[in-house]
Amino acid sequence: MGERVDGVIERLTSVERKVDSLATTVGSLATTVDSLATRVDSLAATMDRRFDEVAEALGEQRRYTDFAYERLDAKILQVDGRLTELDERVERLDAKMDSGFERMDQRFSRIDRKLDQLIDRG
Repeated sequence: MGERVDGVIERLTSVERKVDSLATTVGSLATTVDSLATRVDSLAATMDRRFDEVAEALGEQRRYTDFAYERLDAKILQVDGRLTELDERVERLDAKMDSGFERMDQRFSRIDRKLDQLIDRG
């Protein structure tokens, strides 16, 4: 029976060593998990900060785009006003030219009549 007890004690000692080894491994894993959790928290904070920076940059870009659009719109209105003014001037010039051509047509008609009269007399 002594041998049996010695075998059991040996087996218990072996199991005890394995349990101690597992406890050391579990302790090491717990430390590693804690370290990873700290790194994940740090990365999450960094990502939050970066997302905030991106959101701010997008807001700034939007404000600039709105500002640039307002300036462009004002310039377009200014050019539109100038084009309207130019259209009016072209219309007045067109009317003057029509009037001038009409007077020239009348003069040519008068010259034609006079030439016809001269030809008819001759």
